Amino acid sequence: MDSLTKQIINSDALSDEELAKKIDNFLHIHTEEVQTDGRDTFHCHRYEPTSYRVLHTLFEALLLTDQDTLLDYGSGLGRLSFYTNHRFHNGAIGIELSETFHREALYNLSRYRGIHKERLTFLHGKAEDFVIPEEVSIIYCFNPFSTDIFRKVLTNIEKSYENKLRKITLILYYPEDNTIFYIERHTGFRLVKEIAVPELFEGDRREKFCIYELNE
Repeated sequence: MDSLTKQIINSDALSDEELAKKIDNFLHIHTEEVQTDGRDTFHCHRYEPTSYRVLHTLFEALLLTDQDTLLDYGSGLGRLSFYTNHRFHNGAIGIELSETFHREALYNLSRYRGIHKERLTFLHGKAEDFVIPEEVSIIYCFNPFSTDIFRKVLTNIEKSYENKLRKITLILYYPEDNTIFYIERHTGFRLVKEIAVPELFEGDRREKFCIYELNE
């Protein structure tokens, strides 16, 4: 078991905020911040990092390898990329609309102590304009934008798949019902797994991960 996972497992006495500070310090980054500048819109939702405990739940059930490249839409300060890169040594690309958060992610990258930090990339721009590289195999979305934007993103994913046939795994955290409906009725993705977030799902049925695959 890696040292990062040990710290999360042995953190029952800590709040999510205290754990975030501890893990951020371990990785030499700062990612515990919620967007409060009022610049979130109907189409682009505010940035809020996925908690480290929730990430642990996900990636205990969905293991990555060093051959994977993860694409994070609405990557904010880069927490997901740093977490997975440290744990699995995978590549990661973060797309962020906020120029401020993008700059902070780059600053985090300059301080990050991971031995495979060269495999991390953070880009500033619109999700719907991003051309997905052929090496991307995992895509993560924590409810970052409206269904209208998401439809355009899904079209881009399918274009990337058509350009190079390979398995693409799509991870949705806290998904909206209309997003799920569109994916299952209008795309080639199929649902392969649902992962409920312990202690949260009973109070909110959207506190889960929906894992979809597009495969040849």
